Amino acid sequence: MPRLELTDRELIVHLGKWDKMLAFTDNIRVQIAQIKSAREDSRFGGPGGMKLGWRIPGTHIPFVVAAGTFVRSGERQFVFMRRKLQTVVIEVAHKEWTRLVIGVPDAHAEASRINAAVTRLRGLG
Repeated sequence: MPRLELTDRELIVHLGKWDKMLAFTDNIRVQIAQIKSAREDSRFGGPGGMKLGWRIPGTHIPFVVAAGTFVRSGERQFVFMRRKLQTVVIEVAHKEWTRLVIGVPDAHAEASRINAAVTRLRGLG
């Protein structure tokens, strides 16, 4: 399961050894300045919920796991969801992705934490 780490300057999505193999990628780093917003989103409903688009590259076993880069309507999104996890969607202005869709135990708490970091960085909090 991915672990989200917030530093003063960036969000790091830590992936375990097997997670990296499923997603065909390494840990992901996004500058907090590139984050637009974060929200919990039940529409994604886990790895079988919302249509994710074309998988290039990655792994998708419906209702079990979705991991990797998915392209839908011309937008690239990094997805890592597993059954029984909640979904946090992080909208980003990143050169590689337009959003990160990550399965976490508590999506509300993670979205709040990320949004607070974005607000702090922009000097609004």
